[in-house]
Amino acid sequence: MKRIALLGAGFAYMVLLIEAIRAAVAWWQGELAQPGWSDIALIAALPPLVWIWWRYISPFGRDCQKCALPPESGPRQDS
Repeated sequence: MKRIALLGAGFAYMVLLIEAIRAAVAWWQGELAQPGWSDIALIAALPPLVWIWWRYISPFGRDCQKCALPPESGPRQDS
């Protein structure tokens, strides 16, 4: 049951993120002459959604040992 709930939450998050990006791009390109409340809410939600993606989902924001550079072994001899 927990797995289904996590899958549903992940799907809802990705749909919200994609719709927020779509609304922000439409606003940026001037396609939203009169943005509605839903467009304004999506554009306002974009920074927190991107921060959540960067901090918790992206391999660039996490302290992932698989993504880190290997440690240097011993002193380097530059000549």
